[in-house]
Amino acid sequence: MGRVHSLFDSKYLLSDDQMAQFIAHGYVQLRTDFSEQFYKTVLQKMNEVYTNEGNPGNNLVPRIPEIQQLFDHPTVKGALTSVLGPDYVMHAHRHGHYNRPGTSDGGWHKDNYWGNEKTRNHLPWSAMIFYYPQDVTPDMGPTGIVPGSQNRYKFNKNEELNLPVVGKAGTFALISYDIWHRASANSSLNDRYMLKFLFFRLKAPTQPEWNNQRRGWQPPKEMHPIKENRQLWEHVWSWMSGSPSWQGRTERQDGPAAATDSRGIDELASALVGADENEALNAAYALAAKGTEGIQALVDGLKHSDPGVVDPYSFSIPRLSAHGLAAAGAPAVPALIKALNEKYDNPDVRGQIAFALGEIGEQASPAVPKLIEIMQEDSPFIRQHVVEALGMIKQPSALIVPALGKALQDKTQYVRFSAGLALARIGPEAGAAVPALEQALHAEDATTFMLPASKADQGARYVSAIAATALQRIRTDEALDVLLPYLQTARWCPVTTKVSTF
Repeated sequence: MGRVHSLFDSKYLLSDDQMAQFIAHGYVQLRTDFSEQFYKTVLQKMNEVYTNEGNPGNNLVPRIPEIQQLFDHPTVKGALTSVLGPDYVMHAHRHGHYNRPGTSDGGWHKDNYWGNEKTRNHLPWSAMIFYYPQDVTPDMGPTGIVPGSQNRYKFNKNEELNLPVVGKAGTFALISYDIWHRASANSSLNDRYMLKFLFFRLKAPTQPEWNNQRRGWQPPKEMHPIKENRQLWEHVWSWMSGSPSWQGRTERQDGPAAATDSRGIDELASALVGADENEALNAAYALAAKGTEGIQALVDGLKHSDPGVVDPYSFSIPRLSAHGLAAAGAPAVPALIKALNEKYDNPDVRGQIAFALGEIGEQASPAVPKLIEIMQEDSPFIRQHVVEALGMIKQPSALIVPALGKALQDKTQYVRFSAGLALARIGPEAGAAVPALEQALHAEDATTFMLPASKADQGARYVSAIAATALQRIRTDEALDVLLPYLQTARWCPVTTKVSTF
């Protein structure tokens, strides 16, 4: 039943129980097995760089090339492949967090998107790794996470589990990008480093990509005391197994019976618009499993008057409704296309609708003409979610690729970045966008490096990086002829420093 990965030993892939941990808890903890001398070398170089040059930020890997070996280790690659598929890519943003002795607890937060807030995916389209290059004990200010918090916009720090991630050198946590986390107080006498890297999935799974031995969802054997989201967890498990929606899952279930909710449509619809976020979340997924009547109740939820549609610190009924409609899959597509033509108190609801269509994937291709039409909206929130959706729907590429090429020139850098990522996801069929990607490689140079920029504007540096990734994925001669000279110009020499310039 498990998928066989060519050129990769399946023993490094996650097990069913580890995958269940990731889905329910939002993380799985593992360790690489480099020699102690290797970790000492990495730590020594980090101490030297941070002391003499400061934090290298996004240049962490070229400045300390040994760090790339950490991410080439089969345990790391196996975990990432299991969660994000074999074609995952590393984002250009990476950071070495440095927690000095005497620091206090940091604030609980979810990472945003470089100053931007988009709808967060319940499906694993992205993930992060927190990696320790040295032994980390509880008194050294380890990163703390809140298991099971990845799909909620609120949590109660006094009621939920705060789990410090500790371990020997080489320990890493593969986490959902959206989990609540913080740096804790360092009461020791030792510096603590943590390397944070972000990764993206490029393709929806068509079969399990971990070491899968069972079809049906089962909770992890050692379940943390977290809020219950059984139908959401089942949906993620099934999607990662290659079944994109509720339709047709019953006959494929060979584990425990699929979770059902005995409440009627009216009761679930009432819970969806209630004040309890977790109850509303569960109601959205229960409605997704109810078929046509459930879909209509979720469409009604899109119309709920809610000023917090894009608020990163409050849960939103239209946003939860969009998640439910995405889980309903292909049967929801006609209703979602119709919903794009409706009027809403908050126009950004149309961005949530685009998000749902993107999550459904290629089965949402009938929506492509309408999605391209609303790319002209004034709201960057709508445009960004349309662009993201087009990269997940992918077909018909003859319509989508030219639209994404134009989006690479959008006035908002988050839309431009999303267009580059969408083209990377389409891959070889995006060859017509090579000229637009070539422009995107260099368009940020002056604004990013020669002029003062606000923190939000500085995210523009990632547009050129994702354009390079898209060209690599397209991989035609034309794409490589553009990419290789750019990479030669951008070459970094790791031994050239301010004290050794040549």
